[in-house]
Amino acid sequence: MADTEALTSAVEEYIEAIHRLSGDDDAPTTSRLAGHLKVRPASVTGMMKRLADLGLVSYKRYGRISLTAEGKRRARSLIRRHRLAERLLVDVIGVPIDQVHNEACRLEHALSPGVESRLAQALGDPEACPHGNPINASSRNRTIALIDAPIGHPVIIAQLEDESPEVIRYLAERKLTPQTQLTITGREPGGGAVVMDVDGEQCTISRDLAATIRVTKVRKRKRK
Repeated sequence: MADTEALTSAVEEYIEAIHRLSGDDDAPTTSRLAGHLKVRPASVTGMMKRLADLGLVSYKRYGRISLTAEGKRRARSLIRRHRLAERLLVDVIGVPIDQVHNEACRLEHALSPGVESRLAQALGDPEACPHGNPINASSRNRTIALIDAPIGHPVIIAQLEDESPEVIRYLAERKLTPQTQLTITGREPGGGAVVMDVDGEQCTISRDLAATIRVTKVRKRKRK
């Protein structure tokens, strides 16, 4: 059973990926999971059978994949270790933010619960990783996707959901990093690109990329 078995790195990567791809009312398919992990669909099918036997997923052939309660617990623990590792790498060692995700993927599997607890304490119990994503993956998300932000109203970038090096590098070059304030000034016709004002400069990104950026609305100051 999953409670007593030490999971392999491959198994952990799968349940973490399923959690990351699962929305509030959606669950990933085998093809989507294969694309995310860059493996063959047949490999995903084989792993789903194993994860189901371990009691970590609910899976039907050609259907969608969902984590069981135990699967969610395991995935959230992995994500917590991953994001703490990212904070260590960026804050203490000085690894560039566009390189930290892949390095943390290697470290997360090696951290024991005791070391994880000590690491969190040493880092001052941070609330978010360098990309703005919450250390506690079960935290309530009060942000909205940039693609859904209203035109003309300033927002602040809270989270970058896509942590791949090329995406983070692309966003950083355009000053689209956590805590940056911006204003959507328009959207191209036909569901096209999103046009924004970022620090007085015009910036345009694709609709798909804007969907991976989470923002919060800027609160208006109360008049005295």
